[in-house]
Amino acid sequence: MSWDVSLYKFSQRYQAVAEIPDDEQPSDLGSLREVQAAITSVFPETDWTDPRWGIFDSAIGSIEFNVGKDDPVKSLGLHVRAGDGIVDGILLLCEHMDCQAIDLGDGSFLEQSDEPTRSLQKWRAYRGQILEQGKAS
Repeated sequence: MSWDVSLYKFSQRYQAVAEIPDDEQPSDLGSLREVQAAITSVFPETDWTDPRWGIFDSAIGSIEFNVGKDDPVKSLGLHVRAGDGIVDGILLLCEHMDCQAIDLGDGSFLEQSDEPTRSLQKWRAYRGQILEQGKAS
């Protein structure tokens, strides 16, 4: 279980996901090597033992970077288990890669949100509730 975010590079900056036309085809994020380098520049401890699945694990939390099989990379999936501080790194990664992040928790653009950590906080509360239910069993 994780809070999930997808990164895409569109032909223009959109303010809301609903603005994306049906015929929009995202641009490449870069070559596999370029995407790995961008991730590593923001999240230096990322383990690329599997070049298609980077693992960042630190005191602030973890992110699994699902790069996929395409080279060049079309999209990037982030599976996040962390505190609010991780969001700043995700936003910085978007800035470095000139892309937008769709928060799959609420379907909004993370960088357009007034409260970019809101969905992550909801996910953590839900996870905590599930863990507590497991302890009660």
